[in-house]
Amino acid sequence: MGHRDLATTFLNRGAVYSELGDFSDALSDYEAAHEHAAALGHSQYIAFALHNIGYARYTLGNLPGALESMERAVDADPEWDDGIPELGRAEVLFESGLLAEAEQLLATAAVRLSRAVLRLEHAESEWFRARALMGLLRFDDARAQAAQARRRFERGGQRSMAALARVLELEASLTEAVRLSGGPSRAIARRGAREAMTVAAAGDAAGPTLGYHPGHAARLVAARWLVLAGDLDAARGVLAELPRGMFSAPLTMRVQHYTVQAELAFATDDRARGLRAVRSGLGLLADHRSRLGSVESVTAAAAHGVDLTRVDVEAAVRTGRPAVLFDALERGRATFAGAGRVTPPDDPEAAALLTEARGLLARARELGAGESKERERLTRRASRIQGEVRERSWRHAGNAGAVQRPATAREVRGVLAAGSNGSVVASFLVIDDVLRCVRVDAAGVTTVDIGPADDVIERVRRLSADFAMAANDLIPAPLRAAATASLARNLKALDTVLLAPLHADGDLYVVAREPLLSVPWAALPSRGGLRTSVNSYVARGRTHARPTGERKLLAAAGPGVRHGAAEARAVGQQWPGATVLTGKDAVTEQVRTALATHDVVHLATHGQHDADNPLFASIDLADGPLFAHELDGTPLPGSVVILSSCEVGGSSQVLGGELLGLTSVLLRLGARAVIASVAKLSDELAARVMPRLHAHLRETDDPEAALAAALRDVAEPVPLVCFSSVEGLAAG
Repeated sequence: MGHRDLATTFLNRGAVYSELGDFSDALSDYEAAHEHAAALGHSQYIAFALHNIGYARYTLGNLPGALESMERAVDADPEWDDGIPELGRAEVLFESGLLAEAEQLLATAAVRLSRAVLRLEHAESEWFRARALMGLLRFDDARAQAAQARRRFERGGQRSMAALARVLELEASLTEAVRLSGGPSRAIARRGAREAMTVAAAGDAAGPTLGYHPGHAARLVAARWLVLAGDLDAARGVLAELPRGMFSAPLTMRVQHYTVQAELAFATDDRARGLRAVRSGLGLLADHRSRLGSVESVTAAAAHGVDLTRVDVEAAVRTGRPAVLFDALERGRATFAGAGRVTPPDDPEAAALLTEARGLLARARELGAGESKERERLTRRASRIQGEVRERSWRHAGNAGAVQRPATAREVRGVLAAGSNGSVVASFLVIDDVLRCVRVDAAGVTTVDIGPADDVIERVRRLSADFAMAANDLIPAPLRAAATASLARNLKALDTVLLAPLHADGDLYVVAREPLLSVPWAALPSRGGLRTSVNSYVARGRTHARPTGERKLLAAAGPGVRHGAAEARAVGQQWPGATVLTGKDAVTEQVRTALATHDVVHLATHGQHDADNPLFASIDLADGPLFAHELDGTPLPGSVVILSSCEVGGSSQVLGGELLGLTSVLLRLGARAVIASVAKLSDELAARVMPRLHAHLRETDDPEAALAAALRDVAEPVPLVCFSSVEGLAAG
C-alpha cells in the first residue's frame, strides 16, 4: 500500500476507535496517518491527521497538547474553512474552563458547518455551545441550543447524541432551579427526576458515543433532582446504577458525579462521606489544573468546580459552625490559587509578538490629540496581537506540581495565638445576597452578618469615582473638594459596615473576592496605623519579617509621571546599593529581570487594569507597557513589589470566582507582598508617601507595617493596599 492508502486506512480505523471510546489506540492510528500524510506531502491529509491527533489528546486529558496539534492543523491547511477546526478547538477550550471563548468560537463554527452542510457536526457544535451557555448561567439560551441540537440529532438518526442533548436541556433547568431562592418545589423536582430517568432508559438503549454515556449523564441529573425532592433513598438507588468512579467518563461528568455524591451525603447528615466526595472532586480538578501551563488556564479551570464548591459551602452553612464554614471556603479557594507554572515557557514567538504589541502601544502613546484615528488603529492592531499571545499561552503544558493544601481554622487560630497583638482573619462571602464574614482570632471562630451585599457594592463603586475626582488636578477645586468630602463619608460608612462588627483592633488579614478586593482597607478610618493585609485566600508559606539590611532594591520611573523620577531616586536613597532606572533606561527587559532577581522592586509608573482581559493589565515603561502576561512563568524570589501606579491593583473575577490581574499574577508567581493602588492615586501623593514607606520597609522588612506607618500622618485618604497573607502558616 502507498502512503495515500495507508494514511486513509489509519485515519478511518482511528475514527472507529474514537467512536468506540478507545482513544489511546485512536491516537496511535492518527499519528501513523500523519507520518504517511507527511511523506505524501498532502496538506489536507496532514491537517486532518493533526486535527484528529488533537482530538484524541483532548479526550485523554492533554488539553495544551490538543490545542497545539489543532493549531498545527490550521497552519498545514489554511483554506480549511468548513467549521471542523473551530469545533475541535472550542471543545478543548470548554474542557479547559474557558467557557466564554469556547462559546464565541462555537458560534463561528456553527455558521461554517451549516454552510458546508455538515448537519451532524453542526448539531454537535450546538450541543457544545449549549454546555458553554449553561456554564455561563445563560439558561434560556442553553435550553434553546440544546433543543435545537436534539432535533438535528433526531433527524440524523443519532440517538445517543439526541439523548445527551435532552439531558442537557434537563440539566440547564436543574442548574437554574438550584440557584433560585428556596429552590424548586418537591413536585417540580420529582417531575424532573422522572423525565431524566426516561432519558436514561433511552440513553442506555442508544449506547455511548465519543466517550459520553447518555444513560449515565441522565442518571446524574435524576439523582440531583431526587435530592432536591427529598427522595434520598431513590437518589441513592439511582447513583448505585452508575460505575464506581466513572473513570472513563469526561472530566465534567466525573466532577458532577462527585457533586451529586456530596449533595446526597450532606442531605443525609453524613458529613464524612460528603467531605470525601468533595475532596475527591477537588483533587480531580487539581490534577486537571496541574496539566495546564498558564495562569489564565489554571484560573479558568475553576469554572468546573462551581457546583462542587457551592455544595460544600452550603452544607457548611447548615451546620451552624463557623470553623466548618471557614474550612469549606478555603478548600475551594485553595484548589485554584497558587502558582500556575513554575518555569518560564520557551516561546520566542510569543515574546516577539509582545514586543511588537508594546511598540505599537508606545507609538500610540506618543501621538498628539489630532491623531486619534491612527492611535485607534495602532491600539486595535496591538489588541489583535495580544489575543494571539493569549491563545498561544493556552498551549503550554503545566508543571505546577501539587495543589496548595488549604488552610484550616484550627491552623489559623494556632498561628494567631502565637502572636500577641489580637490579630484577626476576616473571611468574607456572600450567601443569599447577604454579605457575611467568618472571623477568626486566637480565641475562636465566629460568623458575622454584615448586611445586604448590594449596599456594600454600591459604596465601593462610589469610592472609585470619588478617588478619581479627588486625584484629578484638572477638575476645578470646588468639585475636587466635594469629591474629597464624599470620599471621607463613604470610607467612614464602609468602616462602620465592614469593620465595626469585627472588633479588629490589631493586625487584620482580609480574605475576600471582588468587590471587596477593591476596598482601600488601609484607608478606612479605624485602620490608621495598623497592619492590614488583603488576599483572595489564606496562602501558605509566608515567613515572618527578617530585617537584615541586605535587601536588593530596584526602583524605576515610567513616562508621564510628573514626580516619577524624583520618587524613584528618593526611594533609592533609602536602600544601600539600590539600582534606580529613569528616563530611557527604565525599559521592560530591565524590570522583568529585576522582578526575578531583586528582593524589593518599586515601580513609579502609570498603569492600567484591563477588566476585559486582565492578563494584559500593564505598567508603562520607556519602551511601552509591561504586561502581566509577560510575567506568567517567572518565579519571584519572595519579593516585595510596590506598584506606585493608578488603579493597577485592580482585579477581575472570572467564572468560578477566581481572580486575575497584575497583583494576583505577582502573588501566584511567588511575591511575598504586593503594595498597589486600587483606585486613582495622584503622582504628587505617591511621591510623598513612597520614600516613607521604604524607610520603614528597610528597617522592618514588614510590608504591612511599613504601609501603615507611611500612611499614619497623611491627611488625605490613600488607596494603597498591601496584598499578602497570614504569616507563619507552614507551606505544603
